[in-house]
Amino acid sequence: MDQDQFIYTHFWLSDDRQTASFEYHLQHEGQKHTLTETLTFPVQLKDTPEQQRSLRALHIALGVSYYKTFLPPVITHPYAMDDAEATFWNDTWRNGLSEFLYVNKLSAERLARFKAQDGQRFEGNMPGTAQGTLLGIGGGKDSIVAGEVLKDLEVPVTGFVMATGEQLGQAGSVADAMGIPLHAVKRGLDLRVSELGKQPGAYRGHVPISLIFSLVGTALAIATDSAYVVVANEASASIPRITWNEQAVNHQWSKSFEAEVAIQHYIQKSICGAVTYFSAVRQLTSIGVAKLFARLPQYFEVFTSDNSVFRIDPSRRPSGRWGLESPKSLSSYLLLAPWLSDEDVQRIFTIDFLNETSLTQLFLESTGIEGEPPLDCVGTVEELVLSVNLLAQQQRYQGTALMKLALDRGVIHDADWQQNLQDLLQLQADAALPATLREPITTYLQKHLAA
Repeated sequence: MDQDQFIYTHFWLSDDRQTASFEYHLQHEGQKHTLTETLTFPVQLKDTPEQQRSLRALHIALGVSYYKTFLPPVITHPYAMDDAEATFWNDTWRNGLSEFLYVNKLSAERLARFKAQDGQRFEGNMPGTAQGTLLGIGGGKDSIVAGEVLKDLEVPVTGFVMATGEQLGQAGSVADAMGIPLHAVKRGLDLRVSELGKQPGAYRGHVPISLIFSLVGTALAIATDSAYVVVANEASASIPRITWNEQAVNHQWSKSFEAEVAIQHYIQKSICGAVTYFSAVRQLTSIGVAKLFARLPQYFEVFTSDNSVFRIDPSRRPSGRWGLESPKSLSSYLLLAPWLSDEDVQRIFTIDFLNETSLTQLFLESTGIEGEPPLDCVGTVEELVLSVNLLAQQQRYQGTALMKLALDRGVIHDADWQQNLQDLLQLQADAALPATLREPITTYLQKHLAA
């Protein structure tokens, strides 16, 4: 059989134009594995070049979940691709797979590379009246703050979520509390990849899921005549947690400002110039998001930042909205607690995280005292240390196990924490807001951070 390679074969739409199927061949050690992923949309997809280009981009992006299994040295696909697009995909995979490479102790040189080539084209543009706004909702505090910003600015919003199977997490409850409709795009992973992942020499690890989310939103935006695909990636997402093999390792790279700018440009140049992808809260730190969210009690009993609620296997999901195994749960607790009353902290979390001695090592890692910071979507060491010290200054939770540990290990110490706080409540410089919303969003955030 031919050499080991990953082959993009084709994609197609169901008769009702709502389910897109994406096929791949993974050739490894003399065997060819055919894998097919599906995305089922809540609306009909259009028969336009823009829609076709959105599915082409999704075909390429979704393939990373299958390619990573054996990392074959060659990628083959049927699409015309120029140097600029090849560079986009190569950069996106190298950076978006940085954690995967680190965990598996692999060099970036192991990744196959896209190259400029001739091939299938979906040329042309159809006139449209793009004007709607799609907001990605994951059920967490960031997308809630983004949604409330848009609502207060009287921007009509429809939510969307990418659901694995039937599991929507908390997105449905959040959309209901926000008072907006929700489009659920159902992702059907080819589960045979799990079996392949158990073979000798197979690799497992994190992929740039937010890139996939952005392109799902773009396909949905084209189908619904929406001008904006809005996400809620804050400034802290741009900060790598560690460096390994001369490569910055950022679990959140596809949520970073670098990725946002690259994806925004790619969508407008290669898919549809009428669609703008951006984050509405990029100028906020995690501290800023926490302060704004703390003023939205209508969401306290419906949101969660624990991604384990999205697990396909129900037995592996937490019994409530928060789990002790999730670094995001501890991070959210620490970030929000200084801005909430003790009663509201209990109302939201139900678990007393600061008294959970099982979290000792995670707490030390998260606050930079011992080990490496978690590779997850969590607050930075600076933000979490500040939050712990704000609680100490407020003389709260002093008798808990982790606050005692923080004092013993020097996490809590005398410093000008108010200056640190003010620095983290300033709007950050990076933003890729569209011209029509740049001034209104910036002014809104400045006003509410200062209040």
